[in-house]
Amino acid sequence: MTTSVTCRVEVGLLGPFTLRVGGRQVRSDVWKSKKALTLLKYLASIHGRRVSSDALIELLWPDQINVDIQRNLHTAIWFARRILLPEESPTAESPLRYSHGSYWLDLGGTCIDVALFESHATRSRELEATNREMALFHCEAALALYRDDFLCEDIYEEWTIPHRDEYRELYFQVIVRAAELLITHRGDSQEALNLCRAALKKDPFREELYAAALKALIAGRRFMEALNLYKQYVKMLKDEFGLEPSPAVTDLINNMKESVQRANASPKPVGGAYVCSRAVLQSFLETESRRLKLTGNHYSVLVVGNNGASEEQFLTAFTLLQSLLRDSDVICHYAPTMIVVLMPYTTGLGAKILSSKAQQALEQRFGRAAPFSFLILSSEQLDVLQNRWSALAAT
Repeated sequence: MTTSVTCRVEVGLLGPFTLRVGGRQVRSDVWKSKKALTLLKYLASIHGRRVSSDALIELLWPDQINVDIQRNLHTAIWFARRILLPEESPTAESPLRYSHGSYWLDLGGTCIDVALFESHATRSRELEATNREMALFHCEAALALYRDDFLCEDIYEEWTIPHRDEYRELYFQVIVRAAELLITHRGDSQEALNLCRAALKKDPFREELYAAALKALIAGRRFMEALNLYKQYVKMLKDEFGLEPSPAVTDLINNMKESVQRANASPKPVGGAYVCSRAVLQSFLETESRRLKLTGNHYSVLVVGNNGASEEQFLTAFTLLQSLLRDSDVICHYAPTMIVVLMPYTTGLGAKILSSKAQQALEQRFGRAAPFSFLILSSEQLDVLQNRWSALAAT
């Protein structure tokens, strides 16, 4: 939690409960009375509003009868007040106040993380259109306070549920706003993606997080990863709910594809491998290299050369290969006499099988003496792939 010299008492509710009094952390083992702890959590959660003793009794002892509940409440109040006093000032006035049958937590010297979280979230929304840097500052300040869901150790306490839901919703709103600002204002698509991935671990079904993650990947020209994430989301929706993604999310991918195809000045493919330009292919290769380091998933490259075919024949071969290859493959008319196919998640053996099918198709179209050459490069022999690709890329 962000500290201040005016905060004599600091209460943390976002995540496991924390309490600091006079700058010192209050250990959990000092709470001999669970009722006193619950009372303090509840009073902190309502941000200084007053609550009657009857309401506190209903919260702490909802089903108990034939006991001196007023005395029990006074004991819990006494215990909480004692803990809220700093060791060096045991006679000071406690921030836990009482008047006319009601109790409340005085916020004069008390800082509560949920109140700060709400304030930063509100300011980020207010400044988003006029001062994006300050809006992003408040987003980051809010997210720094959100250690975890509201009182995550008390998930079975009914009174915590509305608070937990409210702050989770606000947290996701701040994540999406921060991601948007990181992309459009700072140009930091990687940090935006990191925020979305962390939030998706909390809620893997939330569409606006997928949309924000897709925007980050597209902004970073990581088109293959965007396609893979979109397919993952589509499958999850279908498997879990029998639903299709919203038009807004689908449009992100369709617009990405159209943009890449316009850059490549190639006809829009129908099925088969994904068509891209040289620059985009290089981006895909870099993505697969990073994935190999992180996951060990191999990839292969198939280079098809022109050994005497006419320009028209070579263009026909490109169209034929594109339609035969898998949706997950990427094809590029890399040079006037070179077609390059990137095959993610494919070993050298898998590449040989695909290459054999491609050769057979070209032979059926152009005859057994089809004027094309085939070169397979696999990340299983990474040094060879990198050296040969460097030479090819220079052409």
